[in-house]
Amino acid sequence: MDLPARQSGSGYCVVIPTYNNGKTVLDVVRGALLEVDTVIVVDDGCTDDTPDLLKDEPIVYVRHERNRGKGVALRTGFKKAYELGYHHAVTIDSDGQHYPDEIPKLIESAKENPDAVVIGARDMSGEHVPKSSSFGRMFSNYWLKVATGVDVGDTQSGFRVYPLRHVNRVRTLFSKFTYECEIIIRLAWGGCGVLNVPVKVYYAPKGERVTHFDPLWDNVRFTCLYLYMNFSHLLIPLPHKRLVRRAEPLWQGSLGKSLKAVWHRVKRAADIPEELGKGGPIKRFRALMRYLVHEKNTPGELGLAVGIGAFWGCSPWIGFHWILALYSGTRMHLNRIACIAATNVSFGPLTAVIAFASIWLGKLLLGQPLWLPRWTNWQVISQFAWNSFGAWLLGSAIIGLAAAFAFGLGTLYGIRALRHRAK
Repeated sequence: MDLPARQSGSGYCVVIPTYNNGKTVLDVVRGALLEVDTVIVVDDGCTDDTPDLLKDEPIVYVRHERNRGKGVALRTGFKKAYELGYHHAVTIDSDGQHYPDEIPKLIESAKENPDAVVIGARDMSGEHVPKSSSFGRMFSNYWLKVATGVDVGDTQSGFRVYPLRHVNRVRTLFSKFTYECEIIIRLAWGGCGVLNVPVKVYYAPKGERVTHFDPLWDNVRFTCLYLYMNFSHLLIPLPHKRLVRRAEPLWQGSLGKSLKAVWHRVKRAADIPEELGKGGPIKRFRALMRYLVHEKNTPGELGLAVGIGAFWGCSPWIGFHWILALYSGTRMHLNRIACIAATNVSFGPLTAVIAFASIWLGKLLLGQPLWLPRWTNWQVISQFAWNSFGAWLLGSAIIGLAAAFAFGLGTLYGIRALRHRAK
C-alpha cells in the first residue's frame, strides 16, 4: 500500500516531549516535519542547548520552566494539540530511537480505527538493544494484560497515536514514564481499542545513549502502578468511565430487556466447555489439562489464574469460593475456568483439614491457646469456627498464599512442559 508522504490537513499532528536530548532532537523534529504540517515540541525544562537549536524551526514550541516528567509533558502537548483543532496526536521520542518516516504507517492504522490507541511495537532483536529494556517490556506487557485483558505488544514504546477526544478526558495518577502505561490501561477500561503496528527501532551504542530512565526508581514506580491498578480494579467493583459506546449497551430500552442482556452477559462470563463437566473426577481433570494445554493464555497467565483460585479455595468463605474465583478471574481478565477449578484444593475432607490447619496456625501466630471441640455436631463446630474466625482469617491467608505459589508455579512449569511436548 502506498502511503502519502505528508498528512496535510488530516487532523493529525506530532507531539514531541523532550528533555536534554540536544544531540538528536533537531533530526527528529525535521523528520517529523516531512510527514505532518504541525509539530508540537514540549520542552520539559531542558538545561542544554535545545531551545537554541529549535528557535528557527517552524514548530509550536511549549516550555516548562522546570522538569515535570514525561507524563506531564505529554498532557501539555495533548492539550495544545486539541486547542489547535487536531483530533489525533502522534507521539515520538526525541532521543532518535524511532524513525519519523514511519509516522504515516501509524496514522493509516489510526484512520481505520479512530477510537483506538495505535502503538508502534518495536523490533527488539536489533544490535545494542539492552537486555534490561527487553525484560522491562515483557514485565510491563504481562501485568498490563492482567489489568485490561488486552495483549499490548510494546507497552513502553513512546511511538504512538492517541485519540485526543478520549485521552484528554482521562485523569491519571502518575506523571513520569509510568504515565504511558497508565493511560493505556484507563483508555482500555473506557472501551478504546489498542492496536500494535510493527516499527523499526535504533539503539545507539551504550556510550552514546542518552536516557533519563532511572533503573531503580522508575521500576519502583512501574511496580506501584501495576499493584495499584490491578488491586483497585479487583477490589472496587465499580464500572469504569466509558469513553466509547458499547456495541451492546447495558440499557436496552426497558428494564426487562436490560436484565435479560445482563443475564446473558453473566452466562457468557461463566461459560464452561461441556466436556469439562462430564465423567468422574479423573476424567474431568484430564479434560481440564487438555483444555489448559491448548488454551490461548500464556503459562504465566494460567499460573496466576490457578494461584488466585487456590488462594480463594483456602479461604474461610466456604460455599462461595467459586463466586470469588469467578469475580477475580473476570476483573483481572484471567482464565475463569482455571480460577474456578483451582478452588477445588479444598474439596470434601480437605475443607475441614485446611480450616483446622488455618485456625491452628492463626492461633499460634496470635499467641492464643488452641483447644478442639470434643463434640462434632454442627452447633459446636460452628460456634468454635465463629470464636476462632480472626485466627482462621490470618492462618488461611498464609496457607492460601503458600498454596497460590505452589499451585501457580506448578501450573506455569507444568503447562510449559506439556506444550513443549505437544509440539
